[in-house]
Amino acid sequence: MEASIKREMAMDPARDVILAYMQTGSPLSPDHGFPVRVIIPGFIGGRMVKWLKRIVFTAEECDGHYHYKDNRVLPSHVDAELANEEEYIINELNINSVITTPCHDEILPINSWTMTRGLMVVRGYAYSGGGRKVTRVEVTLDGGETCTGAGPAGAKEIAVRAWDEALNTRPENLIWNVML
Repeated sequence: MEASIKREMAMDPARDVILAYMQTGSPLSPDHGFPVRVIIPGFIGGRMVKWLKRIVFTAEECDGHYHYKDNRVLPSHVDAELANEEEYIINELNINSVITTPCHDEILPINSWTMTRGLMVVRGYAYSGGGRKVTRVEVTLDGGETCTGAGPAGAKEIAVRAWDEALNTRPENLIWNVML
């Protein structure tokens, strides 16, 4: 597999490019890239090469299949034709947010005590690539009609959406991995 990152990113003192040979005090296992792999915090996994054999410095980015055509989550307006454009090569992670509690398909007790207190614990996390801070997280119980955390007692789902400091957020309808 070939992958590359721009020289400016690799040389930026505010970013890390790590050559890892151990994980939690032990040598990497073959599944995790033994003997050496690249780790670039905030970048998609497709730029973090496993089983590293060599590093080559070139004036241009590589033109390998995985660099241009794979490992993609594209904006909703991008179709298969537009996906071939260089501007849609993805390096940095997109913003993401996840609910960890309550669990998927967990049934929550809705009774007079929970309704009068109006409390329900929701836990999760959000992150964004490129060192951008997550600046806002919204939770909804009514499909996005309101995002104050309050919703109807008969709510069937809980959803979350986050924004980063560049105002990036997940689109309402995602198009996953356009395979060309």
